[in-house]
Amino acid sequence: MNTTLATTGFITPSTGPTAVPSGNVVVMNRSPDHPLLQVAIDALAKGYGCIPVSEGAKTPAVAWKRFQETPPTEAQLRTLFADARQNIALLTTGLVIFDCDDPAMADRVIAESGDTPYRVRTPRGGVHLGYRARRGVALGNHVDVKGLKIDIRTTGGIVLIPPSRTEQGEYTWLDDGLPERSSLPVARVGWTRERKRRVIASLLVSEPTEAVRRARAYLAKVEPAVSGQRGHDRCFRAACVLTQKFRLTYEQAWPLLVEWNEQKNLPPFSVRELEHKLRDAVSKAG
Repeated sequence: MNTTLATTGFITPSTGPTAVPSGNVVVMNRSPDHPLLQVAIDALAKGYGCIPVSEGAKTPAVAWKRFQETPPTEAQLRTLFADARQNIALLTTGLVIFDCDDPAMADRVIAESGDTPYRVRTPRGGVHLGYRARRGVALGNHVDVKGLKIDIRTTGGIVLIPPSRTEQGEYTWLDDGLPERSSLPVARVGWTRERKRRVIASLLVSEPTEAVRRARAYLAKVEPAVSGQRGHDRCFRAACVLTQKFRLTYEQAWPLLVEWNEQKNLPPFSVRELEHKLRDAVSKAG
């Protein structure tokens, strides 16, 4: 006897050339993806990793550290997001998310780091601004950057996205939803660093010579030495120019190199690294 289930969620075999072969056949349609799962799959397609977060909260609903370097696949997302009531968070590895409690601080971030299509309104009225992290530049998760109501979420963190909700309300996109990861600008983060200038009194040049003035003007035009972008080579080249082109002594070149290092480099070189480069440059000039 042929058996057919013709209830909701099942297909009745047709007749004619495409008819299902005889026998006890049950053909089941996969139920449509619920909205939260659709958001997670869309985020994956745009280059992001997502994890589920407990309903109405900010606490991950799964063990998630393993996904920081290798985000969940679509198959894993279908398992992780089985519960449609959960919240959803992006993994922030390779990203820089500025969490501004005060909307006015969002203007400060945009002025310093550039504009971005990633903008989220938080339940308390704050703003999240998202960027890509610059490769090779060390940056950690921070709270109250420079005493401002601005937090940073980056590698090793998570951040909630719409349609997540907490008891304060719902997260919403301020622009056209989650942008492609590749479309995000690279964050400028030098302004977030606390820099303490070291004064080395014994080496200060009280009355700079014409060569020292020209050397300082040269350094003001030199691009920053950025970690992971041949920053060591740029710093050594700057030291060589001071000692060879401008013919400065170690004592004359040192305070200029320190000044340039602390004002422009990301991150600044240590005193030991800087001394080593200048000594090598002096030896090469000699």
